[in-house]
Amino acid sequence: MQRADGGAVSEARSIAKFMGLADWAKLDDLGLVERIAKGFPVKTATVVMERLDPEGKFVRATDIIPKSTLHRRKHALTKDESEKVWALSRVLYEVLRIYHDDAGLAARFMMQEHPLLGGRTPIDLAKESIAGADLVLKLLAKADAGVAA
Repeated sequence: MQRADGGAVSEARSIAKFMGLADWAKLDDLGLVERIAKGFPVKTATVVMERLDPEGKFVRATDIIPKSTLHRRKHALTKDESEKVWALSRVLYEVLRIYHDDAGLAARFMMQEHPLLGGRTPIDLAKESIAGADLVLKLLAKADAGVAA
């Protein structure tokens, strides 16, 4: 991704912007690691899910972090919760890129069972663990490259 001044924008910075992080413009890869350790703002989970499904018809922040947990958090998510949100954000950012920001098509892909994911949906796999998110990213990379399996 290119900045207006011709420089490259890191993937970390682009995804941080996608996630609605206020300090996205200052983040580099190392800064992102530190930000995850500190914990993302609680609202980040909601922002991420709204990027995929603005009307909340299919997914909500509570699909990543239980509602009771979200209500208990005052300011920031824990490191583990932030890692889950980051992993899912990477997947959503990529699927939206592949589908040219068409949230409807991206949501349909994320909600449909996929044979190369053992019949599971990409959203379920991606929100379950970082390894699950990585598996969905590999599937997306193959599809983007035109590789069948």
